[in-house]
Order: sequence, then C-alpha cells, then structure tokens
Amino acid sequence: MILPLRALLFASHGAYRALGFRSRTLRGIDRDVHVYERAGKGTAPPVLLVHGMAGHAGAFLRIVPSVVRASRRVVAIELPGHGRSRLREGESPASVRECAHAVGVALHQIDEPAVLIGSSLGGALALFTAAAHPNRTVAVIGLNPAGAPLEGADRQAVLETYGSGDGLSALRRLYQRPPALGWLFARDLGRQLGSAAVRHFLSELASDLPGMGVDVLGAIDKPVLILWGEGDRILPRSSVEYFRSHLRRGTVETIPDCGHLPMVEQGKVVAARISRFLADL
Repeated sequence: MILPLRALLFASHGAYRALGFRSRTLRGIDRDVHVYERAGKGTAPPVLLVHGMAGHAGAFLRIVPSVVRASRRVVAIELPGHGRSRLREGESPASVRECAHAVGVALHQIDEPAVLIGSSLGGALALFTAAAHPNRTVAVIGLNPAGAPLEGADRQAVLETYGSGDGLSALRRLYQRPPALGWLFARDLGRQLGSAAVRHFLSELASDLPGMGVDVLGAIDKPVLILWGEGDRILPRSSVEYFRSHLRRGTVETIPDCGHLPMVEQGKVVAARISRFLADL
C-alpha cells in the first residue's frame, strides 16, 4: 500500500488544532504563507518554529507540547510552497531570500522579541533572521542547521538527497533509523522532493549559493544553541566545527543515535534540552 504525504499533512493539521493552535495566513507579504499560533502556558519568551526544505510544521509536533508549556506564545511558519502555504496558480517558487523575508515578517508580527527554532534550511533562516533583526530576537536554536559553506562532495550529497526523486533513499539519509512505516510514504516523498519549491532551492544551491558567512554569524549577539544529530548523512560533520568557531555566543551539542531531524528522531531529548534553554533565558 502506498499513502500520499497529504495524509501526513492532514494529520499534522489536525494535531496542531487539537493542541489549541489557530491556523491562519500571514499578513504583510505577497505570498500565501501559513502559520499555526497559540498562547503558551509558560513564562519564557515567544517561540517561532521554522521547518526545513521539503518539510512542513508537522516536523515539530514531538517537541511542540514542551515548547507550549515553557513559552508565552508559539508560532510555527510553513515556508512558501510547503505544507499549507501553497503556491498560487502560475506563481513562481520562492527563493531562499524570499523565505527569509517571510520568516522576518512572521517574527515582527509577534508582540515581543522571540526565540527562533529552525531545522536544516529553517535553521539557516533562523540564524540569518537573528542577524538581520537583532531587536526582535532573543535567542536561536538550530537543529542540524544548514548554512555552513558546502564544497564539492558535501554540496553534491545535498543535491543528490533532495534531487534524486528516490523517496526511500532520502529516508535512509534523513534518519539514522528510518521510521518503520516510512516506506508507505516513500514514493510520494519522491514526488514531493521533485516539487517546484524544492527544485528552485536546489537550483540556487547548485549555482554555488554561498554558505552563511562569518560576518553573519558574528553579527548574532544573542545566545545560540545548536543541537546536532551525530548520524547526519546529509550535512557534513564539518558544519559542527564551523558553528563552534564562528558563533559569538554559541553552544554546540551533539546528539547520539540521531540523524538529520533530531526533533523527530530524538524528540524527548530535544524537547527537554530546549525546555532547559528557554528556562535559562
């Protein structure tokens, strides 16, 4: 049996709604950008969640309850062309820079400065947004964030994972231990990896999209926590040392038995560490 990814998207939408989140379209931007939002139960600053390439807000569901308990407000954005942020008929896919703009708009619509939590590409967008909007940022948490420069074979590994159209291969590279039922969605995952939004991101990467420069990381004067799954088969281990070397106030921790998506594969560990980080702000 083969299941479509829209079944997961529908299930994650239902899960957010069951957790008390409101679903709405972001104001102040030309594209349709969807967000989930709700008041939190804690005293920590608001949190903005940013998913990665080919993903959607459902990637954070294992950690969302803990974030809601810790924070005053929680917002999860879905990047243009992802999740419920659908491209309009005839609309061109968004560039990485346009996605960064959408994250900045979402950040400014939160009533007070917030903590940015981003996974993979979303981690790079979170770091860039923190540098560009320091007065609206309290801290950043990156979960295997992209953004470190990629050269040669490292760049090719990303292109092959997302550009092959092979869903099973992508699952094996995204996870250290792929979900037992992941094969049910593998074929449709391959189609998702071939979406216009993903192809456009890959074209930017293939044309030597530069990594996040030392000047950007050095401009972030807020606390940064990087949580890195040690078994990442997509981004190279050299990224860990790059962030350790160039973040002004950065803490980089590795998570064993974990691949590229630590909030999915090691959700309890990640949720507990994020809760401690938020409590210390």
